[in-house]
Amino acid sequence: MMRSRVALVLAAALAACSPAKDDPGSAPEAAPPVASAEPEAEPEPVQAEPEPEPEPAKPAYVPREGDVLTPHQAIEFPEALAPFLDALAAVDEGEQRLVRVVHMGASMIGADDLPSVLRERFQTRFGDGGAGLVLMDRYMNNYMHRWVKLEAEGWEHCYIAYKCLSDGHYGLGGTAFWSGSGATTTIRTRKHELGDEVSRFELWYLARPGGGRVELRVDEGEPVIVDTRAEAMEDRWHAIDVEQGAHSIRVRTVGHGNSRAYGVLLETDGPGVVWDQFSKLGVFTKRVLEWDAAHLAGQIRHRDPDLIVFTYGGNDLRRVANGKLTQAQYVEEYGAVVAHMRQGKPEAACLITSITDRGKSLNFDITPEHVETIVAGQREVARQAGCAFFDTYTAMGGGGSLKEWKKRSPPLAAPDLKHLNHRGRVLLGGWIYDAVIAAYVERREATG
Repeated sequence: MMRSRVALVLAAALAACSPAKDDPGSAPEAAPPVASAEPEAEPEPVQAEPEPEPEPAKPAYVPREGDVLTPHQAIEFPEALAPFLDALAAVDEGEQRLVRVVHMGASMIGADDLPSVLRERFQTRFGDGGAGLVLMDRYMNNYMHRWVKLEAEGWEHCYIAYKCLSDGHYGLGGTAFWSGSGATTTIRTRKHELGDEVSRFELWYLARPGGGRVELRVDEGEPVIVDTRAEAMEDRWHAIDVEQGAHSIRVRTVGHGNSRAYGVLLETDGPGVVWDQFSKLGVFTKRVLEWDAAHLAGQIRHRDPDLIVFTYGGNDLRRVANGKLTQAQYVEEYGAVVAHMRQGKPEAACLITSITDRGKSLNFDITPEHVETIVAGQREVARQAGCAFFDTYTAMGGGGSLKEWKKRSPPLAAPDLKHLNHRGRVLLGGWIYDAVIAAYVERREATG
């Protein structure tokens, strides 16, 4: 009896826990699975992104046969030439660009002699970039440009050696030219395999209150008038593009005021090298400081050189000989000059070439000790300023070498015991070129 009552209690408990069939909160009975009419499609396989084709390996640098050489005198601090050497490398790799050099100096680069040797060597090797910036006139016999035919008349001028412009706007060449009306300059490309083409002319001039008008005419084309009048003084440039080839340009002042001009630029489309030269007869190195700083910086910035070369110091020898200049003073002066010139493009490469051996400076007798004072100072400036250095004095043979060069047959030095003659400058230019090319090959091999 007891066992039956327990069973009934358990059964009632189980019934209370089981949901009723009509309870809305109860879960419905699962429907039997329905077979699909068609099998589910297989998912499309994910396509992996193709691996990018590896870039072809850059071929190892192999120097040209003519570039493998041992220079007569190596460049000191050659790492300072890196921006210039890399620009030359870009040309060698096929880049359509110009590599520009601005060469500043005294009579050592006069008559475009030494610079023309370097211009010819670099343009033959890397391409003809054109004549570069040509001054409006030959302000003295020491100035010429061997890549053009220059004819001019009627200009007044001011040469920086005489400190004759209070505003310091001498133009990049160190001589400003002006005229109210009637002055003319005609510049023609020469008939030669180098310097025989131009694709771009550019007039460099000063705009200012009271400025006049300048007429430009390329070949026999229609004249273009450039108005140099402005409310404030500022340097300007007027460019004319032409089909690359042989051309001439005539610049003529036509009144309405006084026009000041600096020069005319001639360049090709490239690739190639442009080697500007601005020789200044008789100047001390410190005369560079006579340029207005902002003006000079703007001129350099617009010219955009890859290399600035300094060839000064010969005229400073008489200041050493008469006891008015010490090596420390010269280092300070030259350092200021380099900084002044480079402020327009501090990242440009810089090369200082030393003075040659000398026996005279004006009426002063020059000894090897005098020369070595300047040379040592120039090397120290190069070291401090981050410039490369070429020791011309040692390359020639040191003290007394100029007299030996004068005695050679044929002679390599002028009778004045101050300067090399043309043969001597051709030899020196070849040495500098070889030294730079040796540095170029070394850098290319180091950088791949």
